[in-house]
Amino acid sequence: MPSPKEVVILGGGVFGTHLANKLASTLPRNASPIHITLINARDHFVYLPVNLRNSVQDISSTYIKPLDPLFARNPSVGKVKVGEAVSVDAERKVVVLRSGEEVSYDILVLALGSSWSDPNLMPTKYEEVLDYFAKQRAAIKKAKNITIIGGGAVGVEFAGEIADLYPPSSGKHVTLVHSEDLPLSKLYRDKFRSRVKDMLEKLGVEVVLYAKGTNNEDGTVTITPRDGKEPYTLRSDLVYSALTPTPNTRILPDEWKDEKGYIRVTPTFQLESDSSVMAIGDLTNVKEVKQAAKSPGAIAVAAPNIVSLAKGQEPLKRYAGALEMIALAMGKKTGTGIGQMPCFGQVIFPSWFIVKVKCGDLLAGRMTKVLGLK
Repeated sequence: MPSPKEVVILGGGVFGTHLANKLASTLPRNASPIHITLINARDHFVYLPVNLRNSVQDISSTYIKPLDPLFARNPSVGKVKVGEAVSVDAERKVVVLRSGEEVSYDILVLALGSSWSDPNLMPTKYEEVLDYFAKQRAAIKKAKNITIIGGGAVGVEFAGEIADLYPPSSGKHVTLVHSEDLPLSKLYRDKFRSRVKDMLEKLGVEVVLYAKGTNNEDGTVTITPRDGKEPYTLRSDLVYSALTPTPNTRILPDEWKDEKGYIRVTPTFQLESDSSVMAIGDLTNVKEVKQAAKSPGAIAVAAPNIVSLAKGQEPLKRYAGALEMIALAMGKKTGTGIGQMPCFGQVIFPSWFIVKVKCGDLLAGRMTKVLGLK
C-alpha cells in the first residue's frame, strides 16, 4: 500500500481548522490516503468575529479554544504544529518556519486569512492573548471618547458592542466614521444600510458619513468630508481602524498572487499556477464577501478534492459561490441582517430573529462545535 500523501494546511483560523476537522472526522482510521499537518502560529484557535465583544467584556472562554481536540479521535491521520511560517519554497515543496524547521508537503492548503489591525492584532501565546484583551477592555472602560474609522461590518459591530455596554449615560462617546453615504458596502440595499445607521444612533453612536478619518496619533482624529467642506478635528482617547483588511499573503510566492495580493484559484480551489497547492478563505481571489460563514461551502469542495488529489484522481468538486448574507450584532439586544434569496432578491431579516440567533454568543458555540473544538 502506498504511503499517505503529506497534506499541510497553513493557517488555523476558521477555514483551516474546519478543513482539518472535516478530513480527520471522515478519513478511515487505518489506510488513510493522507496525513495532515496543521501549521498555526498560535497554540490555540480564535474565532475572530467574537474579538469585538471580548474587547468590551470578558468572554474569552467561549471562543478561544485549544487545537488539541482536532485529531484526538483519529491521531494517526494528523497533528498540529505550532510555529510561524516565514516562507514557502514551491520548487522544493516545503514550508519554512521561523525556527528554521522545514515542513515538506505533497499537497499544500493556504488558509492564512486576512491581516487585521486592533482589536484583531493579537499575540500568539494563549496567556498573552488573554492579557491583550484584558488591556483592551481596561482601555475602553477608561476612555471617554472612542473613534472607529471604517463603517463596514467590523466597524458597525464594534461600535455597537461598545455603545451597548457603555450607553451615553455612562459618559462615553463613540464615533463611527465611514467614507460612503451610509454604513456598510453598497452591495446591500440602502434601506438596510439606513436601518443600521438608525440602530447605531439609537444606541448613542455618532455616525459620521461621507468622510475620511485620519488618526493623528496625538489624541485627535482629523475628519475630512468628501463633499469639499473644511476638515475638522475630534478629540479621541482611543482610535480603532476597521478598514477593509488585506489578504495575509506576504510570505507567499509572488507568482501565486494577483495584483491585489489575493491568491489566484480555479473553481476546485487549486492554484492557477500550481495544481498541488490549494487556497481557501479570505486570501483567495474568489469574488465574494469574505466571511467565516462561507467556510461550510468551501470545505465541502476542498476536502473531497484533496482526497482525490492524494489518490491521483482528478478533483471533481467545483465551488460556485454562495448567496450573500450578513447578520450584524450590535451588542446583545440589537441586531439586523439581510440575505439574498432566490426569486426574492435581498430580504431584510426581522431584528428579533438576528437577536435570537446571533446576538447571544455571536455563534461561538455553534462554530467551535462545527470545528471539532467543543
